[in-house]
Amino acid sequence: MNNQLKELDSELVEFKSGDGMVYVSPGLQGRIFCGIDEMMIHQFDAELASAPDPIEFNNIGGNSLWPAPEGGRFAFNYPPNSDEWLVQPAINSQCLSIVEQHESSVIIGKKIELLNRNNCRAELLLRREITVNEIDLAGFDLQGVAYSTQDSFSALGEYPVDDFLLASWSLEQFPGGEGIVAFGKVGGKAADCINDDFYGDAGTRLSFDDNMFAFRLGGVERLQIGIKRSSQPELIGAYDPARSLLMIRETPLIEGKYINIADNEQPDGPFSAEDVFSIFNGGELGFFELETIAPMAVENGLCAGSQLESKTTILRGEREPLAQYLKSKFNINMDLLKELGRPA
Repeated sequence: MNNQLKELDSELVEFKSGDGMVYVSPGLQGRIFCGIDEMMIHQFDAELASAPDPIEFNNIGGNSLWPAPEGGRFAFNYPPNSDEWLVQPAINSQCLSIVEQHESSVIIGKKIELLNRNNCRAELLLRREITVNEIDLAGFDLQGVAYSTQDSFSALGEYPVDDFLLASWSLEQFPGGEGIVAFGKVGGKAADCINDDFYGDAGTRLSFDDNMFAFRLGGVERLQIGIKRSSQPELIGAYDPARSLLMIRETPLIEGKYINIADNEQPDGPFSAEDVFSIFNGGELGFFELETIAPMAVENGLCAGSQLESKTTILRGEREPLAQYLKSKFNINMDLLKELGRPA
């Protein structure tokens, strides 16, 4: 696995974390990959990475940093006066450079230029600071790997929020779908925490119990849900029994202006949703995403950028020790997840 990444990126940075490895690839748009033993945890399209398309979106997997919103008037994924979806070269193909490197962390970055659907062009500094985390697995028969990121877009010019909106958005992609249950825990009532105004109808795949929800992945349809800021969300995750994997993502609620990230026309405007997390079910694409979202910083009516803090914990092991860990660390009942994830 690491040999493949090294062949594709001579600047690849490798860190040991717990029983696994964290790989940071400046040459693959700053994507992050994790492995335990010989298992690649993340979705990784090595064939596409070795021969990227010069125009089309090169969706090669891992943990990638995107600018939001995707749709609406201020979209970055639609050019002015067009309905043709695209990923701009600054995100799709432009590599990053190593800014600083230490024993357990690295900072990578690049200056980019983005044009939004509102025909506002902006110069930005994109930075990712990746730090490996140790995991306390004492008493649990598990393997694990963990890391944290501080991702940011900083404005290098003056861009009024009437013309330009921006939020940092981390998309962490994993293979699979059928048989996998994604889930989340919130501070309020889970039944009120879901924003489903994206595309497709996820309703029949969602179940709730008190402060927990489960999202049964799979099928052929692409689906996406957001987790509302008002529900005080604590985490999202996924349990993949076929690969004996548990993935957890966390991000804190911070001050700033949350915006609608959705890939649609956003008829009620860019502030009609305030999601902190999102989960994407790729359906026939054969992967899913656990996503974290930051608010936009505004200073004197100008977009100052957006900074996102995220933490990813990945565990591998049998169901029972995974259940024990979930209960001990997050007060989540694995049996409840199993029940919630059953087909309706």
